[in-house]
Amino acid sequence: MITPKPALWRWVIGTLLILVIWQLGGAIATIATALFLSVPLDDLPTFPQVEPWRALLIVLVSFIPLFLIVPLSYRLLLHLPWKRVITPFKKISARRIGHGFLAMSAILIPLLSIKLIFNQSAFKLTFNLREFLPYLLIALTFLFIQTTSEEFFFRGWLLHWLNNGKLPTWAIALISGALFAAPHMVNPEIKGDYLFSFISFAAIGIALTHATLRDRTLELAIGAHFANNFLAGTLVGYQDSALPSAAIFFTGELNWAASAATSIAIIPLFLWLTRPKKVERFQ
Repeated sequence: MITPKPALWRWVIGTLLILVIWQLGGAIATIATALFLSVPLDDLPTFPQVEPWRALLIVLVSFIPLFLIVPLSYRLLLHLPWKRVITPFKKISARRIGHGFLAMSAILIPLLSIKLIFNQSAFKLTFNLREFLPYLLIALTFLFIQTTSEEFFFRGWLLHWLNNGKLPTWAIALISGALFAAPHMVNPEIKGDYLFSFISFAAIGIALTHATLRDRTLELAIGAHFANNFLAGTLVGYQDSALPSAAIFFTGELNWAASAATSIAIIPLFLWLTRPKKVERFQ
């Protein structure tokens, strides 16, 4: 990715500003949405007896400030076009975003299908059309905002800062993957298994970082991240997930050791499936 070289203080101030607005604005948005939907504030951590679409919306609105502040910081603090957070090229490629979505789906759906076929007792059919349809609507809109906003920050803002020509690509990928994994360690599904869960999240972060550096755009990462979260919410949900789910199937706690191994194996496969075919754009 072509890296801007603004002064260090702009990156530091920008990062602090982004974090403050994300957390403060997100908390206000969450509380306001819960009150609007008549969901008691005491229900927010676990959402007992709350319809999945309501719970999902309450969680996801907290990412709207992040979705807005990163491009705005690019414009106001770095004095660069907001589009630069995604791509240095003239146009954002919807095709490449779709490619990222399809590539990650092509990896995850067969893996989930194999688990369903060979370990049927671990999965429960929980499909409820009345709950699923409004959940799907929220997932297709606000879930895309959530995953894209995370990409804006981790592989848009922080990765641009890291990619200053002083570090090799492998080091940037490792650091970026670790930064992506770190905040996920407070997710309820971790349940104290910090080592393997960290490896699992970091490996996905490394795959998306490598693809971003190779393509010089965030498009693949945006599509792939959305695919991962969308399938977790609609196809196979799991116990204590950070994101409320109305999935067709439900399973118990995650096996983080197996998840870490799978995530590592995904890295070369995802990069192979998303290799650019029209090389002229990436020269």
